[in-house]
Amino acid sequence: MPITQDLENERLLELFFSQSLDGFFFMMLDKPVEWGDHVDKDEVLDYVFEHQRMTKVNSAILTQFNALSPDELLGMTPAQFFAHDLVAAKKRWRNFFDQGRLHVETDERRLDGRPMRIEGDYLVIYDSFGRIRGHFGIQRDVTDRHLAGEQIRQSRQELRALAARLQKVREEERTGIAREIHDELGQALTGLKLDIAWMKQRLPRNDNDDLHAQAGSMIERIDVTLGAVRRIATALRPSVLDQLGLAAAVEWQGQEFSTRTGIPVDMEVVVDGPIPDELGSPAFRILQESLTNVLRHASATRISIRLVRTPDLLTLEVADNGVGISPARQKGTGSLGLVGMRERAVACGGEFSITGEPDRGTTVTLRVPIPVEVAS
Repeated sequence: MPITQDLENERLLELFFSQSLDGFFFMMLDKPVEWGDHVDKDEVLDYVFEHQRMTKVNSAILTQFNALSPDELLGMTPAQFFAHDLVAAKKRWRNFFDQGRLHVETDERRLDGRPMRIEGDYLVIYDSFGRIRGHFGIQRDVTDRHLAGEQIRQSRQELRALAARLQKVREEERTGIAREIHDELGQALTGLKLDIAWMKQRLPRNDNDDLHAQAGSMIERIDVTLGAVRRIATALRPSVLDQLGLAAAVEWQGQEFSTRTGIPVDMEVVVDGPIPDELGSPAFRILQESLTNVLRHASATRISIRLVRTPDLLTLEVADNGVGISPARQKGTGSLGLVGMRERAVACGGEFSITGEPDRGTTVTLRVPIPVEVAS
């Protein structure tokens, strides 16, 4: 009876092996090999790649490799299967033998040379002396899934490149408009103010008090308009950012925010070396968006701004003592401001993070590597 049961179990196992939709196979060595720190692993791998052979396959493996019969695969060695990239294959094999098992995705080739992507689980087979006899593998053809994933990644890269380009164009346009508003409109209003002041001084003083008052009122309104022009131009692109750089712009923004809102702002600016505009502009915009979020959502009574430029890293940190940001809002896409800050960080090659705890405030951090040509 036990023998009959063993035979039935073997039959069922063979049936499962042969009819599985996943590719099942055995690859066995001509003779066992020892593995460990006491052997020359490179030498052992050289032997394995020439003397470990495919000894048993199911129909799914034939389909994966586009083989018509098992004979096309049986006897093949790792050196043949991975002739397109032996270096990577041996590195992977070394890790496999070290661990005794492996789950990995690999780029392989069908028998006709066409590429395929394989996801596999592999298990080392040992003999009674602990030597490696070969291995058993289960693998799936995930080429279509991999290609779809690559297309999605490519689309994301293209969208991010487009977003970065749009941000750059938008910043250039804002800079140009700000300069035109400040220079052209500002100069025109200043000239008009001087003309009216000239006329006012030459008006007769006898019965023309109303004209004098009207001229004075016009000058005052021009002054108010000039202030509005300066505010609009500054909102579009602070001139201090172009003229004095990011460090000065950060200090100015902190002081301006504190003056406008009444919220104390602690500043720490330590800058060792120049900061290129391609890093300075996105960092400044992230600072502005962070301060806007603090004012809208944080109910904070104090803010700290920290800007540090080391030889190889630019760090901007904005922290408040407000209500804190919820985990759902941190991860969600509902806030376009957060999405915009993340995209600005990615576009300039940096990392963006935002952390917070209820009633313990929120911290926004930007870290951007300094390009070698700038750092040097």
